[in-house]
Amino acid sequence: MGRKRVRYQWFRDIPRNVTYREYEQFQMRSFGAFSLGLTAAAMAIVSGLGLTLRPAQELTEFDAISIAAAIEAGSDRPDPVKLEGYLVAANPPTMPDDAARRVIRGRLQIAARGPADSEEPLRETLFLWEETAAPVFLSDGDRRIPLAFDLAVLPMEDEDASQPVPRIVWQGDSARTSRPVAIEYGDQVFPLDREVWGSAESVYIDLERQVIPQGQAVVVIAKVEATPQGNQLADPLGDRLQVVFGTEDEFRQQGQQLRLWFGLLSIPLGLASVMVGRSAYGLWQEFVERSHQ
Repeated sequence: MGRKRVRYQWFRDIPRNVTYREYEQFQMRSFGAFSLGLTAAAMAIVSGLGLTLRPAQELTEFDAISIAAAIEAGSDRPDPVKLEGYLVAANPPTMPDDAARRVIRGRLQIAARGPADSEEPLRETLFLWEETAAPVFLSDGDRRIPLAFDLAVLPMEDEDASQPVPRIVWQGDSARTSRPVAIEYGDQVFPLDREVWGSAESVYIDLERQVIPQGQAVVVIAKVEATPQGNQLADPLGDRLQVVFGTEDEFRQQGQQLRLWFGLLSIPLGLASVMVGRSAYGLWQEFVERSHQ
């Protein structure tokens, strides 16, 4: 006899004698096996080809020079070069919520937000501070060279402040009648606009805090430009300016660690794909038998 094929209920588009719930379980297992297998294959390819090392390898394509050599260069160098050092400023701004936190760039925003499921979501920006130091230099600890490109290319990173913690100020005699009236952050209180919030019963706080700290280690790909005031690092032609946070050794180690983890994780994911796939196949065989009853 030939191999049995599943018989469908044409009006329900599922195998005969099979419930929708059972058929959905089969579909979920099939999709899970496919997703796990695809992820495992992708991670194995990335690890095998060493794609996680590419960003660090791209940095090796540029000639490395010291900050001292860049300062003493006699004329413009048309080709971009690689320098490693720390971002510093003579008068770096301080974060408004932490006077000890000096930054090259900083941003702090406090906003009040209403429930997302409301018909007209409410949002009010209560405080916004953003500042960039000027001028900014690349330093090796002893000498420094100014950065003459737009510092907006430097990406800020999210940073959580240990203190203070924003809290809601409530007004009312009881839990049933109390309403949010302000947001307190540190020693500052930001009242909520009653025309915006009306009689809102709840409010959520969105706190965005981003920084580039003073002394951030970076690798810079830029052009050494000679000026009457001295050499500086400028944006080279061809959109080749790069600023990478961290040292080149750290960047290379991160790529190696990712390659190792991708290779290791692809094995259990592949095995899981096979197990889930076998389970789906076994369930399908059961459907075949039941459809012939």
